[in-house]
Amino acid sequence: MDGRDDFLKATNDLVDQESFSSQPSDRRNDEVGIEEQQEKKTIATRIVYGEEIVLIAEKFVRTCKRDLNICINKNMPSVIVNFPAITRFYEVLHRNSVKIRIVTEITSDNLGYWNQNNYKYGIEIKHLSDINGNFAISDDSEYLASTVIHESKPLSEMIHSNVKEIVEQNKLVFETFWKNAIPVEQKIKEIERRRLPIQTYLIEDSAEALAYAQNFIENADTGFSNSTSIGYFKLLAQNQTLLQAYLNHLSKNKEGKVKGGIRWVTYIDNKKDDLKLIKKFLDMNIEIKHVRSLPPLYFSVSRKQCVTTIEDLKNGEMFQRIVHSSEPLYITHYQKVFDELWETGIDARERIRQVETGATVQATRIIENPLITKQYFIDLVRYAKEEILILFPSLNAVKREVTMGIIDLLKKRITENIRIRILSPVNENIRELLFSKNIKGKYEFKENILSREIRKQENLISTIVIVDRKYVLATELKDDSQELFEEAIGVSTYSTSKPTVLSYISIFESLWDQTEMFDNLKLANEKLIQSEQLEREFINTAAHELRTPTQAVMGYAELYKEVFDNLLENTKVTSDDELRRIINHLKEHFDAISRNSNRLDELINNLLDVARIESNRINSLQIRKENLDIVKVINDIINTELEQKIKNKNIEINFIKEYINEHCWTYADKSRLNQITNNIVGNAINFTGQNGKIDIIITENVCHMNKLDVENKNTIVDNMRGNNELNIEGNKLREQILVGISDNGKGISPHIMPKLFEKFITSSDTGTGLGLYITRNLIEAMGGRIWAFNNNDGIGSTFVFSLPKADTK
Repeated sequence: MDGRDDFLKATNDLVDQESFSSQPSDRRNDEVGIEEQQEKKTIATRIVYGEEIVLIAEKFVRTCKRDLNICINKNMPSVIVNFPAITRFYEVLHRNSVKIRIVTEITSDNLGYWNQNNYKYGIEIKHLSDINGNFAISDDSEYLASTVIHESKPLSEMIHSNVKEIVEQNKLVFETFWKNAIPVEQKIKEIERRRLPIQTYLIEDSAEALAYAQNFIENADTGFSNSTSIGYFKLLAQNQTLLQAYLNHLSKNKEGKVKGGIRWVTYIDNKKDDLKLIKKFLDMNIEIKHVRSLPPLYFSVSRKQCVTTIEDLKNGEMFQRIVHSSEPLYITHYQKVFDELWETGIDARERIRQVETGATVQATRIIENPLITKQYFIDLVRYAKEEILILFPSLNAVKREVTMGIIDLLKKRITENIRIRILSPVNENIRELLFSKNIKGKYEFKENILSREIRKQENLISTIVIVDRKYVLATELKDDSQELFEEAIGVSTYSTSKPTVLSYISIFESLWDQTEMFDNLKLANEKLIQSEQLEREFINTAAHELRTPTQAVMGYAELYKEVFDNLLENTKVTSDDELRRIINHLKEHFDAISRNSNRLDELINNLLDVARIESNRINSLQIRKENLDIVKVINDIINTELEQKIKNKNIEINFIKEYINEHCWTYADKSRLNQITNNIVGNAINFTGQNGKIDIIITENVCHMNKLDVENKNTIVDNMRGNNELNIEGNKLREQILVGISDNGKGISPHIMPKLFEKFITSSDTGTGLGLYITRNLIEAMGGRIWAFNNNDGIGSTFVFSLPKADTK
């Protein structure tokens, strides 16, 4: 194949073959026309289109004998790659010893082409930044140019000129470009030196980390962005080598050698030293913004690489471990994170002004990125200083918080004594997640965390987090079926605005009070049901208690009537013996009527006392206090009202003499003290078996009682010593008389003990269950207390009550 055929093949590929078609005979005729034009040496400048481009290009290259100067922009290599025939131009020209010079812009994108073709055809190539021309000059006699070349697109039109002035003018332009351009080898080395291999690796030595950081800064050809704690600024203040690297970069930026300075986000506290340090770096022209919630991962990112660490710097020491990456995905990610932080940050100078003047910034922000919301959520819980309030809208919301680590973080904050309150429709699940169970299977609750269950509501679709009553994050629930937090939520609202925060606090507190009210209503309803049951039982018992003595009184009264009627009818025939027998019989009936009347009177008085207690009116029990000798009062009750009961069971009453003085004065109501003694000692008699024993102690000083030695360890003294509540109350009882009554009966049932002093509570088949309820209220109305406990040896029980000492001075 001769040179002419080479040119024809090469030029045919330059145009869009789908737009033009020509027969071989037409092509030959056109070629003859070109030759004829050459012979005529037409001088002209014109624009050629379509197939004519092929003819002009062929002639332009074929007639070049000495040198060819070409200027092309950075997109031309992509055209050449798609049209391999162009390289055949170079082959022909090289074979004809034509000197070829090309000036272009070499970039990392077209570097591969120039590496392949730089030396192959003896072409001289130079680089000139931002060049945008596309023209060629052949032997200083012809000029050929194209319009702007687009990547991978064929040529559609060209400009051709052999006008001397135009050729010379563009030759001058080319020589100017050539003079200002740099050798291709230099540019390629610059690109290859700056292009980093895509890799990610860990540096685990502080010295290596420091050297890497210095190199990272020095080789940055653009600005870079940092997100760190204040500790990194302290490191720079102490490390002059690293600080100088930053200053050098800022100088290069000022001189225009690198594009972009240094941007930094950090948390600026209100410490004077921190403010002074930040001012120093601001004076160096480093751009700094204050961000309230920094990501837990500190990082620095430039156009080509990024470096990250989870370590926080303390005392100006260098990081021990850092991660380097030139992976584009990581670089893009961290740059995006930084840009979002930068957008929401406060200028450092404004932050310093706020701290120094005591001003606070209040803002409300709408967050559309769920990942940012997630980070805000974590940071709010992590950095809370006093209190965390959380409202979960559903069980699935709780599960998502488990997945993202919020529950584990809450457990950690519990140990740090942060106050936490949680509202959720699934309180039991919250308890399972936050609290462990003891060996008895019961939850081990902490004092600083409370959780309550709210009723499921259709309009409750937000997770709300309130921290320290200063910050609030409310997330919109978009799809509750999703397992991941970021997929379940939509738009979120973050606010530090006081009115906004207070509004959310009000919502939370209202729901909290509502749940408390609901719980109280539920408890009250349960108690009401229980009370109704007890009242039904009481009514049945009271009816029985009323009916029994009433029927007895009515029966004996009827007998009285019959006996008196007989006496009146037979007064003359009744002998003295018969009359005496009738009178004795009537006396027995009278005693029975008296006993049952007393039972009725006692029951009626008890019912009246309960009514007075329930009325909650001041002095409704009609307490009339006076100085009383409690020793005498108790002895009188035992020797009169209770004497027959004691004799019937042959019970031994044992007074602990060591503690009973001849007189022991209290300030109380005598009739009520009789009622109290009768009730407590009477109960002891009722629950003590035949030939039983009752111990009674009266003392003015519980502390003195604890010091005395008693041989019998199962006495009332030992039982009272073993009671924790009495020991705890010891100091408070110094101005009280203590009365203890202990029996060796069957003791108090464990299921009755917690509610022993409530009304309608009884373990006997008889009685109304009002006695101890009234007794407790009478004692408390007179300024005393009452306790009950089973004895240490497991036999019987002990009742202890206190009353104020009388002022006998």
